Amino acid sequence: MYIMFGRFDVVSWLVVICIGVQISFGEVDFALTSYEVTGPALVDYRLGEDVIINATVKVKNVGSDDVSSGPTNHFGLRLYFSNNINLEDATLHTPSTGYDVDVDDSDRDKMKGGFPGSTSNPPSPVRQISFSANVTMPFYNCTQYSHLCTKLKIPVANGNDGTDNNFQCLALIAQPPLGAGFRDCRPSSSTLLSPSLYNVMITGLLLPVVLMVV
Repeated sequence: MYIMFGRFDVVSWLVVICIGVQISFGEVDFALTSYEVTGPALVDYRLGEDVIINATVKVKNVGSDDVSSGPTNHFGLRLYFSNNINLEDATLHTPSTGYDVDVDDSDRDKMKGGFPGSTSNPPSPVRQISFSANVTMPFYNCTQYSHLCTKLKIPVANGNDGTDNNFQCLALIAQPPLGAGFRDCRPSSSTLLSPSLYNVMITGLLLPVVLMVV
């Protein structure tokens, strides 16, 4: 039984209120707006060898809600080798959880600082963050990796509207700053003795034999 108020009943008012609440919802949307490998000047990602790179990214909040400063980071950063410039469409990316990065001491506070929303005055600043990372071109599927990507890692509790602006990728066909450097899938003298390379070779030789037997 509805309680009547003139021409409107309680259900009608609830519908109006719910619509109003839905329209007023805000959002937090961290966006990675740029990414550049800054060093070394010449980068070659040789098969199975560790390479330390330096890079910078720029991050801002393009959502309408403000993000207050806090004791913990609002986001982290990860690096991936990918076979697609769009990391979300990649059929191969490694490692699965991404390479860890070491953020410069002077920039760590920026990751937990305030990020005003896009409707604030002034709106969210673009924060530049520099970091280094140790990455290794994998033995498996080396020739298929075409990009080195960086991605914002945002805790679910922090909220984030959309993920298509959380990453940027650089091609492995040009040296910095135009690209991330060059991929080199030829075994070096050091990787020729690597157990990982032998595992790849043995798998490649034995797999056809196993398939024939089966």
